[in-house]
Order: sequence, then structure tokens, then C-alpha cells
Amino acid sequence: MSNLHVLIGLPAVGKSTRSKEMAEQLNAIVLSSDNLREELLGDVNDQSQNEMIFNELHRRVNQYLAKGKDVIYDATNLNRKRRMHLIKNELKAEEYYAYYFNSLFGECLHNDSKRDRKVGFDVLNRMYTSAQIPTINEGWSDVKFIHPELKLDKFCRNRFEHLLSDEYPNHEDLMEETMKIIDSFKDVYDVPHDSKYHSFSISRHIFYVYEFVMKNYKGNRKKEMLIASLFHDLGKGWCKSFINYKGEEKRYASYIGHEFVSAQLACYWLSILGYEDEFIKYVVDLVQFHMTPMDMSAKQERKLHELLSVEQYEDLMFLHAADLSAK
Repeated sequence: MSNLHVLIGLPAVGKSTRSKEMAEQLNAIVLSSDNLREELLGDVNDQSQNEMIFNELHRRVNQYLAKGKDVIYDATNLNRKRRMHLIKNELKAEEYYAYYFNSLFGECLHNDSKRDRKVGFDVLNRMYTSAQIPTINEGWSDVKFIHPELKLDKFCRNRFEHLLSDEYPNHEDLMEETMKIIDSFKDVYDVPHDSKYHSFSISRHIFYVYEFVMKNYKGNRKKEMLIASLFHDLGKGWCKSFINYKGEEKRYASYIGHEFVSAQLACYWLSILGYEDEFIKYVVDLVQFHMTPMDMSAKQERKLHELLSVEQYEDLMFLHAADLSAK
């Protein structure tokens, strides 16, 4: 039995292109849900028989694995629960490797617009606001991040590090410095929450969470915690909506999926600032799970303990306390 290499990322992020390079490097065969749609349905865009397509895809994956061939599984694979079911119950390999493709939404949308097979804004956005970055304890032998080639210079990294070493006295100073380095923060600067849960603007709430961590955190991961506090609600700039699932206008704004968008933004910006993958993974997990402790059930708590290390869990609960302190 051989190894399974699972690609994870938004459409048009470059998975299929990279899979060809990986196939040569790993001496593996690529099996793709899109290619299977083309083969069996005659149309790569045909989503009408997904159950049949994935049943056949999994049959072929297991067939090659059983013959001792490494397989690259090319699909979006953005849902954590489905990924875990896949590698624990359906696909039988010796080792399982996850490859998360890290990019900005705008880059994926631009790439999508140039393809013959277009996904479109609405579908891409639904995936973006629900995409869950893989974490090692899902059951992987390793999680690898495929980063963009763009890197910011050391001056930007040094300026960002300065935000983590000195206590900024006010919201304006912190946001002004942060926006000079990471322009995504412009999307939340002084944007009202319009929420019954928060009285501060989004950026002021971020500042007070940052301030709470700066003053009160006594653990070993202060840098990671400060960065997580800066990024934890950054996705709210994208996710803010006054429309509910039924298409009805609401009085208060909702921010469904903002933790997943925030985590993707953290992953992207920390990568181009030059942080190491293990550091990025620690921060990303804090950001993407930061909403889970809200009204957490016993089952959700057990799952968090399974997915996070003891240190991460303790730091997540501290971030949660900081989040609650900054209404």
C-alpha cells in the first residue's frame, strides 16, 4: 500500500498545474474530480452527478493505492469533516499528506476569469467563506503549505515585528502602522460592527483584543498570540452582510465564515512576510477556531482537544477571553 497526497484549495489556485510537477517528483498518478467529469459526463462543469463522480474517483484511488502506486487526489477538499472521513474511512493508504494551496481570493478570481472552465464569483465566494485550512491532527502524516512566490522585503517584516514588541497606546497608531504593511486591514478600519454583540468598530475591537493580549498574556507564544489577535476578525471586512440565508434584509450585520476568511488572510500575509510554516500553522489554527468556544458544546470541546495541542487549546481559550473582553 502506498501514500495518498491530498490537494486542498480554492478553484483556480493552481492545484492542477502543481499536481503535474508533483506527479513527476513523487512518481505518482494524478486523479482529479474535474478530469473524471470530463471523461464520464463529457463536461467538466457538470455538477449533476457528484455522488457518482466521487464514488468512482475513490474506487480508482483505492485501486492504484492497493497496487503500490502513490496517488495525488486533486479536488478542492475544503471541508474538514469530509477530509477526515475520507482519510479515516474511505481511502486506504499507508501515509496521508495534505497540501494546502495558499492564495488571496482576488488572485483566484483573476485566474478563474482567464480559464475556459469558469467557476464564477458566487461559487468561489461560497467556498472562500467556508474553507477550512487543514491541521495536522485531522489525521495527516504531514501538512504542507504551498505558498505564493511573492515575498515582502525584510523592511516590511521588521516593521511588522515592531507591532509585536511595543505596546501601541491607541487604536489609530496601531491601525495606521498595520495598514502600511498589510493593506487588507483597510477593509476593517473604523468599519462599524452594526451588531448587538459589539459596540466598537471592527478595527477598534481588534485593537482592544491586541491590547488585552499585550498586557495579560504570560505564556510562551506571545508573538503568535499578538498576531492571532490582529488577524482574528480581519475577515469581517469581507463577510459583513445584512442579508440572511433566506435573502431577507436584517437590522444587524452577520459575519458568517469570517473566521475562515481571517485564517486564509493570516496564512497569506504571514507567508509573504517570511514566517516559517510551523509558526504560521500555530497562528492559523488559533484564528480559524476562535469562534468555536462561543457557546461551545461538550462535543465541540472534545473535537477541539482532538484537533489542537494542549498548548494551542490553552492559548485559544485565552484568545477567547480577550475577544470577550473587547465588546
